[in-house]
Amino acid sequence: MRPPAPPSITRRTFLRSAAAGAVGLGAADGFLIEPRWLEITRHDVHVAGLPRSLDGFTIAQLTDVHLTSIGGLHESLFAAVQKVAPQLVVLTGDVIDAEASLGALTGLCKGLEGSGRKVLATLGNWEHWGKVPVERLDEAYARGGARLLGNEHTRLPEGLVVAATDDFCSGHHDVVPALRHLPEGPARLFLTHAPGLLDEVPPGAPRFDLALSGHTHGGQVRPLGFSLAVPPGSGRFVAGPYETRVGPAYVSRGIGTSVVPARFLCRPELPVFRLVQG
Repeated sequence: MRPPAPPSITRRTFLRSAAAGAVGLGAADGFLIEPRWLEITRHDVHVAGLPRSLDGFTIAQLTDVHLTSIGGLHESLFAAVQKVAPQLVVLTGDVIDAEASLGALTGLCKGLEGSGRKVLATLGNWEHWGKVPVERLDEAYARGGARLLGNEHTRLPEGLVVAATDDFCSGHHDVVPALRHLPEGPARLFLTHAPGLLDEVPPGAPRFDLALSGHTHGGQVRPLGFSLAVPPGSGRFVAGPYETRVGPAYVSRGIGTSVVPARFLCRPELPVFRLVQG
């Protein structure tokens, strides 16, 4: 007796199977692979008149961590920061979403510590939406060796001037005290969580050598390489470098996820900036 003939596969059946497989692979990538696949991006920031003492000064940016507890992604982040060895780490908001995560926040800051390294932070919308008391946030950052900035500016011992605002999206920002009497310095850095503020700064505001924001998650899920949506407060910004009223800016894709625990064609990012003469 002849064995039964194998079932024939029609073109339509093949395409359906291929499509189902592609969807499955995309889902596996979006939910299991990309959210844990940290990418370090490196950028030179040319500063006219930069003194030799600051040439090569390195800044690492963390944003939108949405931390609940320290996990594998954060251990990878700690290792990456130690490898890059920046002189300054800045956290630009949405680091935690709830008061229950304050202990993890302190642990995160301790994991970023290094010899002589400064860690500065500002708040995002989720710290406010989660009703985390600002006093407790300030204490948690301080326990981790970091400093939380509100609508204010500071000067580092190296001379770098850093201005920051509280969150624009939730209405806690105030650029007036942040920029009033801003001192001259060999380089200036501006920190704000939601990049939409960068187009709302009054004309004639001081210029900065670099402004850093997050909030957008880079679109987080980008089928065909295009963002489906970015949150309110993003303005025209999605990810990467831009020119703004306050000077050149960079919008990071961030570390964590929000609403949907997935990333697609939008890996978590640790941007690293090197100040160079010129």
